[in-house]
Amino acid sequence: MRENVYIKTWRWHIAQRYVSALMLLAPVACMASTSATLAAIGHGQLTALTAGNSMYTVKSVLSYIEKNSNYVFVYNAEVQKMMPNRVRVNLDGRPALQILDEMCAATGLAYKAQGNQISLAQAKNAQSGQPDKGQKRRIKGNVSDAKGEPIVGATISEKGGTGGTITDINGDFALELTPGNLVTVSYVGFKPQTVKPTEGMHVTLDEQTRGLDEVVVIGYGTKKKANLIGAVSTVGAEELKDRPVTNLGQMLQGQVPNLNISFGTGTPGESATLNIRGKTSLTNSGAPLVLIDGVEGSIDRINPNDIESVSVLKDAASAAIYGARAGFGVVLITTKSNKDGQAHINYNGRFSFSAPTTKTDFMTVGYDVARLVDEFNTAKTGSSYSGLNADDYKMLEKRRYDTTENPARPWVVVDPQDGRYHYYGNFDWYNYIFDFSQPTWNHNLNVSGGTDKMNYMISGGMNDHDGLYALSTDKYSTRTLMAKFNAEVTPWLRVFSTASLFKSKYKQAGYDYEGGGNVGNLVFHAMPWIVPVNPDGTNVYLLPNSKDKPADGFAAMLRTGNGFTQVGKTEQTYAIGAVLKVMEGLEITGKLTYRNYAKEKQARAANIQYAIRPNEVLTASGWPFNNKLKDGRDTYENYVYDLYANFHRTFADVHNVSAVVGSNYERGHYKFVEPAGEDLTSDVLNDLALSTGAKSVKSSQNEFALMGYFARLSYDYNGRYLVEANMRYDGTSRFPRNHRWGFFPSVALGWRISEEAFFAPVRPVVSNLKLRASLGSLGNQITDNSAKFNKNTFYPYMRLISLANTTTLNYIFDNTQATYASLGDPTSGSLTWETIVTQNVGLDVGLFNNRLSLALDVYRRTTKDMLAAARALPAVYGYNAPYENNGELRTNGFELVVGWNDKFNLAGKPFYYGVNLTLADSKTKITKFKGNESKVLGQDYEGMEWGEIWGFRIKGIYQSDQEAIDRGVDQSFLGSRFTDKAGDLIFDDVDDSKKIDIGKGTLDNHGDLVRIGNSTPRYHYGITVNMAWMGFDFSMFWQGIGKQNIYPGGNNMMFWGPYARAYSSFIPKDFPAKVWSTNNRGAYFPRPVADLARELAMSKPNDRYLQDLAYCRLKNLTFGYTLPKSLTKKAYLEKVRVYFSGENIFITSKLKSDYLDPEQMTYDSNGRVYPFSKTFSFGLDVSF
Repeated sequence: MRENVYIKTWRWHIAQRYVSALMLLAPVACMASTSATLAAIGHGQLTALTAGNSMYTVKSVLSYIEKNSNYVFVYNAEVQKMMPNRVRVNLDGRPALQILDEMCAATGLAYKAQGNQISLAQAKNAQSGQPDKGQKRRIKGNVSDAKGEPIVGATISEKGGTGGTITDINGDFALELTPGNLVTVSYVGFKPQTVKPTEGMHVTLDEQTRGLDEVVVIGYGTKKKANLIGAVSTVGAEELKDRPVTNLGQMLQGQVPNLNISFGTGTPGESATLNIRGKTSLTNSGAPLVLIDGVEGSIDRINPNDIESVSVLKDAASAAIYGARAGFGVVLITTKSNKDGQAHINYNGRFSFSAPTTKTDFMTVGYDVARLVDEFNTAKTGSSYSGLNADDYKMLEKRRYDTTENPARPWVVVDPQDGRYHYYGNFDWYNYIFDFSQPTWNHNLNVSGGTDKMNYMISGGMNDHDGLYALSTDKYSTRTLMAKFNAEVTPWLRVFSTASLFKSKYKQAGYDYEGGGNVGNLVFHAMPWIVPVNPDGTNVYLLPNSKDKPADGFAAMLRTGNGFTQVGKTEQTYAIGAVLKVMEGLEITGKLTYRNYAKEKQARAANIQYAIRPNEVLTASGWPFNNKLKDGRDTYENYVYDLYANFHRTFADVHNVSAVVGSNYERGHYKFVEPAGEDLTSDVLNDLALSTGAKSVKSSQNEFALMGYFARLSYDYNGRYLVEANMRYDGTSRFPRNHRWGFFPSVALGWRISEEAFFAPVRPVVSNLKLRASLGSLGNQITDNSAKFNKNTFYPYMRLISLANTTTLNYIFDNTQATYASLGDPTSGSLTWETIVTQNVGLDVGLFNNRLSLALDVYRRTTKDMLAAARALPAVYGYNAPYENNGELRTNGFELVVGWNDKFNLAGKPFYYGVNLTLADSKTKITKFKGNESKVLGQDYEGMEWGEIWGFRIKGIYQSDQEAIDRGVDQSFLGSRFTDKAGDLIFDDVDDSKKIDIGKGTLDNHGDLVRIGNSTPRYHYGITVNMAWMGFDFSMFWQGIGKQNIYPGGNNMMFWGPYARAYSSFIPKDFPAKVWSTNNRGAYFPRPVADLARELAMSKPNDRYLQDLAYCRLKNLTFGYTLPKSLTKKAYLEKVRVYFSGENIFITSKLKSDYLDPEQMTYDSNGRVYPFSKTFSFGLDVSF
């Protein structure tokens, strides 16, 4: 029965393991078989087949030669007409050129061989393939690509005549032709050109993919861009190359309209967060499905150098074919292959170094900082923070201008009274802790070759990256390996296999970076009058005048401690399949995929040693220095089975029909185990067997399964009227048995107006005009918000039962603890699919022979039956309300892409240039929600605009105590202190109640609260500029957002300084000028009070300090130069290119701080994350 999504027999598990083993061996076996076959085929020597002197068609003879040799044929339309002609030829074990001579003599054809490419043309007096010379004139010329590089093997044919040749290694050719005839120049992957022949002519071919003939990868197939009617965006390898980053997400950021990519931190190997077209649902991340060559994967675990193209499917019409896995879009990644008949070896290597994206010149004069923070702390507590007395301040003042330590005025002094170290320095903690140079080496090697009959690709990459911790450098490395193989076994059977391996390792000293890390604590107590190391080399940990610890001891832990976190990730993916050609236009494809992902993590906390007096070494053993080791492992196994048929047929030359029908089955298993032990007998050996203290184990495992049936039917009339219908019928194990299945259809229509006869008069101006519209639904079954489902994301319809010890309840039985079962929150027994309905209307325009292009999409996406909280349960019940399918979310948005690509001659050589602009926006509103009936602000409610921020309006700062008295507005709601004196903020009394409050805090009664902003990023844009001339190339990419509001968190000390905490480690150098005083009445901040932004009046969101994170970033800048082939060919090199590339080079922002990167605040409003960097690299591309 269809409900039996789980298959749990032991035979099934054994079968899976056998299949996995076979898949591991498949690529090797295929390559070995191919190698054996190739060994029997010399260059131009056929295998010894028995084929006597018989009659064959010209096409079959050419196919026979191509199949049994390395030759490939190119020919013009005249020769194409001769393909059905029959000829008597002896094929029995003869060399290819002998067979070709015999065929040409019998058919009147002539040929010319250049390498393994043979061009065919008609010849009146052909003998052994030699053309007729007759009364003709001879011309010479050259063919190159857009960058001025010669094209080797381009076909030059005489239109209306019999002449033909191909270009040599320099792109040169010579051709004899009849006077008056035109010449057609063509090459695979480029647009053919027909031109008037002249002596010394130069022809520049444009790549064929730059236009309506471009083939776009879609679900289970491809389609011409001209006939595309879904909302699909593509990015090619050219837009991704030479970027000095190793993560595809960083490369795609800003490239595709409404593909929103963000990174929480600048940590090496940080995962990208993806979203397509805005907010999706309340209970999941809304991440799109990512497929790499049809196999589910991650953009974080693929070598960008292997990528040929990326297609993003955004609406239901384009994504529906993937069903349950594609509720919020699909990212299709296609890797490189080669079919030009030649072997290629490509190497890319680069060296990179970095710098900060923000200012790092913090206050480092100990005297000035001590005075400042003591002023702040005294205002709140009545006492100083530093604990320094008058004599200490005199010591600091003497050293005020010592940027480096003067032996006559040492920064560390032993007090004769207490014998302790005392500190009087001007120390730069920030540049002591961080080193932004981060040298990085990256190498990639790719070997590919083959023809349409058989092709292969093997690639490998390695990346070694030094992090920014100067005291103990964190190191990140990746290794990738990929192999692809395709072969036509028979004319009716093609087999293919793919194998890929990704390995990464990141080791960071200090505290567990996945559990809080170092940065959040380094910002505490590292004051410039304190130094990190005593004269005897011991760590500074406890201060003499207080119990405070510089950087909470984390700097000492980085310097000498043995604490660290090491995370290793390994992903192996294998796919094997076959394509069966049943008949012309009908193929059946079967594919089996196995993916295994493993994450291994060691986290060690260890003691550190320090001193407060000379010759006295102490040990710090409390948090975070407790002696403990965690050694965990996450594993994920995934099997996917695909079986589908593709049909395509053209009737009466104008009716084009294509169809896809198939099924998909997916099964996954996740397991996590993390043992831990305390009190290890060694500080440097990391093995749980050394634990002598408490031990514990955390573990969990889950399974899931999906089953789906899908179909697509497409029709177009002469490429003018386009119709497409999709359907998907899916079942999932995540829902109860009677609610597992859902049906999700879609339909799309298109009209290429520019193909109409009445459009002919304006076609020279408007080259392309297409209208398209789509309507469809998709199902979502992902519930990955563990917080909302009490960590039960795989079986959200089941009530969780957890085990606990009775000691947590302060009960024991017979002097021992017992174990009891605890029920989790109640669940709904009728959970089922969220249905995402997408409406999309699009317009594609091409002007001036498509030099100017425009694509506009307007869409509405509605998430129906959205999982949301039910009405609140009585408090006496003791549990939270369950989630039910009772909500609705609506997103409206648009996408615009405008591009101009053209060329002109500069110094006799073509100068190519292009400009591309993308702009996208979306807004989301909760249109249906049963919970929070009273509409308490700060919680989800019906009618809420997603991301809205409520807060107070600020009218200014009181300039005197009397002004506060005269105003007569009670601001005590904001705090009993620092609200009614000179230098305090003036909050707007919106409701004229003479009292600042929030009423009941609801939508209907919100007192003085108003909507002050929205945290949703708006107006994503990207601008790309490209140029190429005489081997030089230049590209520039700008990216940014137009608006996004964030209120800085209470611990954002880069923004608030001592207003957050008096002991902020890094106080911006321009900060004192922003503090109010009677001498600085126009200041940005109010009077100096510690904790004012963390727990007092300024902690209340308000429009004065609400930040707009709108920014414009020069994301990438690349200069390159390709050496002329006249030079490289002497070294037997096909191509040599050197380049410089910079990433995150420049940024301008509305954020009122130069010490914060806008992107680091989108993840953490406190900004306490691993810093972001700008990167510069020098690279080399070499092709053999």
